Amino acid sequence: MNGSASDSENTSPLVSIVVPVFNGERYLRESLDSIVNQTYPNVEILVMDDASTDSTPEIIASYGDRVKYYRQARNKRQYQNVNEALEMVTGEYIAVYHADDVYEPNIVERGVEFFEEHPKVGALFCHDIFINAEGKEYGRLSIPEELRSKVSLDYPVVLNALLTYKNRFFPAPSSMVRASVYKDVGGYRADEFDIASDLEMWLRISRKYEIGILPEHLFRYRHGHGNWTQKYYHVRTEEEKHFQILDRYLAEGGQQLATSKALAAHEAHRAEDKLMVAINHYILGQNQEARTLLRRISSGQIIGSPAVQRGRLLVLLLGLRILVRLPRLTFFADLFYRRWHTKTFPA
Repeated sequence: MNGSASDSENTSPLVSIVVPVFNGERYLRESLDSIVNQTYPNVEILVMDDASTDSTPEIIASYGDRVKYYRQARNKRQYQNVNEALEMVTGEYIAVYHADDVYEPNIVERGVEFFEEHPKVGALFCHDIFINAEGKEYGRLSIPEELRSKVSLDYPVVLNALLTYKNRFFPAPSSMVRASVYKDVGGYRADEFDIASDLEMWLRISRKYEIGILPEHLFRYRHGHGNWTQKYYHVRTEEEKHFQILDRYLAEGGQQLATSKALAAHEAHRAEDKLMVAINHYILGQNQEARTLLRRISSGQIIGSPAVQRGRLLVLLLGLRILVRLPRLTFFADLFYRRWHTKTFPA
């Protein structure tokens, strides 16, 4: 619990903050400091240590009874840890925060205020500030106008926005969900969707509850330091799980709710993803796999939506179709690798 006991603590809804971590020694203290010093008076903090092999346990122990600690005997990955935490915590609201991000002191307070004012909202997010590995800001989230103009989002709006823009407006490290909603819809489908389990969860929730986005930049989201997301995209040779999830929801009634513009954007994003995977095959010297994938990309899909950079992608598509017919050229393979897999963020 944060702070000393008071009447406000006794009357304020309990918020459970779950912090999954694996080998997080580099940023964990900065993250936990921002979490234990929240202005909201009634929180419990549960740190789920996913069998870390660095000094993570010692860092957690230094917080004493300000945090609760659970250590896995073996590594289970993020969303299985979150699922187990959901069975342990007791709060009316449950936030899942990340061990490498930094939270503004009032993020919990503002989240509870929003929930109390909007009883139909089942899950809540806020805007994020993008920081690099050293903590320097290099950008801020700005969401599409059609989302900014709404207090809360229903399922058709969520579905069409995800089809059109992909998931660029539900930053998982800021999520706060009613405990009753998690109990209703069930846990994260970690075995099936792994790193994209959060996206599937937001869609599942939005079919039954509204989604809120606080128009405030209330946490700093760290990039470019070898985190889970960066490792997932590193020379990836499988389709992004985003498409598997959206295709399922389209097949389960979403097709009737999707606009033609959103569906065209979805296919343009899919073409872009296939092109990126083909580039990765080329980097790895897998020309045959790249050729096979390139045959499945239609220039019409790219042209069909302004949601992607059409000119740039068409040039890449044409150039790669030529390259894969030749013996692998190290110069281009290295160029592609430097462009997409050694990206750094402003220092």
